[in-house]
Amino acid sequence: MAYPNFKDKHLQEALFHPNDYINYRKYKGKFPKKYVITYQSRAKSYFLRKYKPKKLKFHSLLTIYTHKNVGFVKMSGIGAPNASTILEELIALGGKEFINIGTAGGLHHEGIFLCDKALRDEGTSYHYLPHGKFTYPNKSLTEKFGRFMNKKGLEFFRGTTWTIDAPYRETRAEVEKYAKEGISTVEMEASALFAVAKYRKVKIASTSVVSDLLKDKWVPKFYTFNVVRAQNNLIDVALDFLLN
Repeated sequence: MAYPNFKDKHLQEALFHPNDYINYRKYKGKFPKKYVITYQSRAKSYFLRKYKPKKLKFHSLLTIYTHKNVGFVKMSGIGAPNASTILEELIALGGKEFINIGTAGGLHHEGIFLCDKALRDEGTSYHYLPHGKFTYPNKSLTEKFGRFMNKKGLEFFRGTTWTIDAPYRETRAEVEKYAKEGISTVEMEASALFAVAKYRKVKIASTSVVSDLLKDKWVPKFYTFNVVRAQNNLIDVALDFLLN
């Protein structure tokens, strides 16, 4: 049986909407329309230290920090279900544009990558869109952000990512196959985030910093200075971009 179990699930109306949850929790006020999304505690610490933002705590999974008119969210967990749930709630609060900044495994080399599409090897996106090999970020926002990164002198590569639910089941055969196909990175959220954004008609672009290499063997680089510095630079550039 094809997944999801319910045929043509993506065509069905949901029983309840993220707005229903927002209303149930009585979240009121003016919230940002633009967001930077991150995943690492060091990224949040850098943002708090440099920008001294205001804090809006909603529940255990969602805290929004605001700098001027831009929101900053550090995901409290990993993976497509967590990320897509938080994105849904940010959209229900009025979010329209999102820059996703994560870390990823590199199938070829280190660096910063701007994502042009995501291979769907997770389950969440299929509840939003029909079957297909890839999901895509917003083309216009991605191109604009790419030009802005160039303007700011931030070196990066363009590439396709592979989004998977099971990081400890990234097999050697898959890594070799996708590397030969030209896929650049592997992570756990992008394809689902792209699906949610398309379904909800908002804009998202996604970048990642390679934190470990998957080639002949696994080479972790999570806490090297270059990874941290690259992510901090991305945060600065993304905020500057969204503030313009």
